[in-house]
Amino acid sequence: MTTTPNLLIDHIAANQAQKEVTANAAFDALDKALCQQSSIALSDANLTVTDAQMLGAMVLRFTGALTAVRTITIPTRNKLIVIENATTGGFALAVKTPAGVAINFNVGDRKLLYCDGTTLQIVSEAAAASSIPYDIGGTLGGIPTGGSIILRYPLPRAVRFPVALAGSQGVAGTVSGATATFSIRKNGTQFATMQFAAGISTATFTAATATDFAAGDVLTILAPNPADSTLADIGFSLAASRL
Repeated sequence: MTTTPNLLIDHIAANQAQKEVTANAAFDALDKALCQQSSIALSDANLTVTDAQMLGAMVLRFTGALTAVRTITIPTRNKLIVIENATTGGFALAVKTPAGVAINFNVGDRKLLYCDGTTLQIVSEAAAASSIPYDIGGTLGGIPTGGSIILRYPLPRAVRFPVALAGSQGVAGTVSGATATFSIRKNGTQFATMQFAAGISTATFTAATATDFAAGDVLTILAPNPADSTLADIGFSLAASRL
């Protein structure tokens, strides 16, 4: 039996008995392709979407707990499709066709895409609040006193600091003589660090998990204790995102 070129819906054959069966199945398939939302649970791994999943829904909503960025490969079928990243863990989805360039979906992003049979094109998109950057910076001249608070910042709105404080920056005007570690805290409890290695003017950051702050939570940064005798003129910017 022949089919339509894009949605692969069965045609009604000439002299076919019970044409209404094929016609009703075609109407149902078209209805799903235009209106249906399908949820796909990821098993913390890359996934190749099937033709049936692609053609049988208008919206593909991906769920599941992720520990890394995962790639979603879409069939090369001519079709509009809405993709939503509804996963947890704070990691993006990279959505692409087998030979196309990936489109990045942060957690909460929903985008209307068109597949032209080769690659994906963005038609419209709605970024989640978590995709809106919220950066906090500060500077301290001279050598910080051991254990002193170099930043005390009450958050005016809810934000999330990502794993490893990805995107954050730190710099020293004068390098340290030994490893110097600053404690980054939420309401007095450490959740991340900013560290300057001996003789290195740029900092590295650690944070085992993403950490959410509500409006009113207090972010503090404490200087190393004991203080390094040479590390001085510190500047930093912490990269977060709105919730």
